Amino acid sequence: MPELPDLVYLQKRLSPLLENQRITEVKVSEPIVVRMLLPGDFSTALVDRVFGEVRRHGPFLILSLDENRELIIHPMLAGRFKISDKQEKVGASVCVSLTLSNDKIFHYLDDKKMGKVYLTASGEYQHIPRFLNQGIDLLSDKFTLDYFREKLKKSRKQVRVLIMDQTVISAIGNAYADEILFCAGIHPKTFCYQLDDATIEKLHRCIVEVMRWGISEVEKAAPALEDKYRDHVRVRNRKDQPCPNCGTKIRRAGVLGYDTFFCPNCQPLRREQFIDWRKLSKK
Repeated sequence: MPELPDLVYLQKRLSPLLENQRITEVKVSEPIVVRMLLPGDFSTALVDRVFGEVRRHGPFLILSLDENRELIIHPMLAGRFKISDKQEKVGASVCVSLTLSNDKIFHYLDDKKMGKVYLTASGEYQHIPRFLNQGIDLLSDKFTLDYFREKLKKSRKQVRVLIMDQTVISAIGNAYADEILFCAGIHPKTFCYQLDDATIEKLHRCIVEVMRWGISEVEKAAPALEDKYRDHVRVRNRKDQPCPNCGTKIRRAGVLGYDTFFCPNCQPLRREQFIDWRKLSKK
């Protein structure tokens, strides 16, 4: 899924490209991704609407429209965006295409068809799953150490699972969860109750530092709207490559069905496990 650095970048890129553009034509290629939360037809309701500001809320992008309407997009696993010329071929993953008054076309692409595009009245979010139960924006002043410590102390989950819980913190996904834990020196299978106060403080700091670093790196790379930039990551998908800190081979393990990548030397596990990665890393 797009994670916070991706969403911040998309918001910044889409704002000047869409703002004040009028929608002249709507094509829905994959109706399965569309959710109409207003009376009438989705396409008809969008024609002649004018885009305003672009905002983000957790993993959702909110595209403001005139006439008190909002187009809200939840990209989920594989959703992407593209703005093309009329004659440009975009591919089979196109789900929704909006032709703009400048003759550009704004596309929502989704290979998995799992994302959703909602059209709703402004501020009416109660029928959008997971929108209203998003956790604190980790870039806001509300993401305090006290808040984070309280959530950890109450949890029996593994740390990686908790920091990816969208109802606690929004929006960390697989890639940056690995980078955060690497920064904090915490093994991904560590339980929240195993963390002492000093480690909790370091983890809180690493969450903010890593996400701000990710935002900066993505912005510097300036990838195309439809591309997910990950060239800067240090451990994610780096299996068997040397750790950038100590040279130990990066390992991969599973946490609740998701792949996670870590350095067994910099992120030692505090409890017994079936595989002793530290011994294997020396071979």
